[in-house]
Amino acid sequence: MSETKAQKQAALDALVAKAQADGKLVSIQAQANADEPAAMMEDTLILPPEPTPAMFYGLAGEVAHTAALNTEVNPVAAATAFLSFLAANVGRDTFLSIANSIHHPRLFTLHVGRSGRGRKGDSQQITLRIRGRIAELEPKLLGQLHTGGLSSREGLASLIQDAHGEKSGTDDKRLWVVESEFSNVLHQTKRDGNTLSASLRDAWDGGDIKRAIKQGKTWVSAPHVGIHANITPNELKALLISRELHNGFANRFLFVWSESSVEVAFPQPTPPPVIDALAREAVEVLRFAKGGYPDRKNGQEISLSAAARDCYAGIYPTVRRPLASEFVTSLLERRAPYLLRLAMLFALTDQSRVIEPCHIHAALAWVNYATQSVRFIFQDQDKAAGDDETRRNAEKIVAFLDNYPRGCSTTMLANECFKKNLPADKLNKALTHLLTDIPRRIERVEVKGKRGPKANLYRKTVTDNYGLNGLIKTTEKQGVIDFI
Repeated sequence: MSETKAQKQAALDALVAKAQADGKLVSIQAQANADEPAAMMEDTLILPPEPTPAMFYGLAGEVAHTAALNTEVNPVAAATAFLSFLAANVGRDTFLSIANSIHHPRLFTLHVGRSGRGRKGDSQQITLRIRGRIAELEPKLLGQLHTGGLSSREGLASLIQDAHGEKSGTDDKRLWVVESEFSNVLHQTKRDGNTLSASLRDAWDGGDIKRAIKQGKTWVSAPHVGIHANITPNELKALLISRELHNGFANRFLFVWSESSVEVAFPQPTPPPVIDALAREAVEVLRFAKGGYPDRKNGQEISLSAAARDCYAGIYPTVRRPLASEFVTSLLERRAPYLLRLAMLFALTDQSRVIEPCHIHAALAWVNYATQSVRFIFQDQDKAAGDDETRRNAEKIVAFLDNYPRGCSTTMLANECFKKNLPADKLNKALTHLLTDIPRRIERVEVKGKRGPKANLYRKTVTDNYGLNGLIKTTEKQGVIDFI
């Protein structure tokens, strides 16, 4: 009697099982998997920032391209130094009013690049040459230049101090600091009792640099200080401590990653006539921007055109939104004020007291470049798994709530949105993130049924409840709100 088909299959299965047990046969599924191409690994590499044409607006762009011509200087680095110089010498007559605050276009710029590759010293030379020529043409247009390093509040204040008794002082509080070794500044801020960090924070804000002690005789009223500093990425990451992050010292600096991208064996100096032409352009800008300073302060108001206001209003949420990690967000907390300060400078290079959309777009290009610089330099911190996971979970909640405009309970979010795969602490963390976001994207509402207890539901933020409170009830089983 011949074997049935079932009997043959059973016999074959037994042989296959024995071969597998003896290690002589790879399972069919394993063989199939071996034949499949390897799964693509997620590419999470953060690349160095790339400049855009919008960054090289007006006179700053001319200086940048001139500095890079026939040299290894990165035009971004050259433009950064020039903008810092220009901002430091504008003074306090030109201002922008925002709410109840007065803003002047001061910049603290930090050029980050590896030793030998950043060309940090070379990149600021064209600005120093332009400044030297301006000093020959119209020295009163310039404030002081300090290149000797910063070590203390007293040392900073002594450069532009107020007169006191027999001690001489100055009414011109403009100071441009070129700090070739910013690591020294960070070393100083780590010392207990050193008040340099607090003084620099005050200087960026435009507040007085106060006496360190009640009997101190050195202080500065209404300073106008700009800083252009250099550091390597390894020094920056090693020396930047949490205190500088939390007290706002670090985020007052505009971080700019820049390294040479070309090799020029015999770089050529910028010809003197070109330096002279750039200096004369800068003279016209500084005359316009300086106004009556130091004899007059806050006499020349800058405003935004209607089109620029609309442009800035559209951009504002993007420069206020938290980034991938709390660490990176803290370093970029002042993106919005930096955007306005840069826009002011670009308007001034056009000798205009009205900020237009072109100035907003140029400033945004710099803010975006700084954002990419920070993410690249601190990419280990940028990929903080906990923060990134919280943001992903938060976005999933927002998308889920699109289908439930009246709201969902945490039970429904856990069961339906996350399929019971998200622990309660992580769900709460994602909800907290959304409840504290700016603008707030979800809200918690308390509802009460006719017979049931009160319940908290989460829904996407609405601007008007239309008087629905008291007209809704909750069904615990479904976890959603129903109208009565």
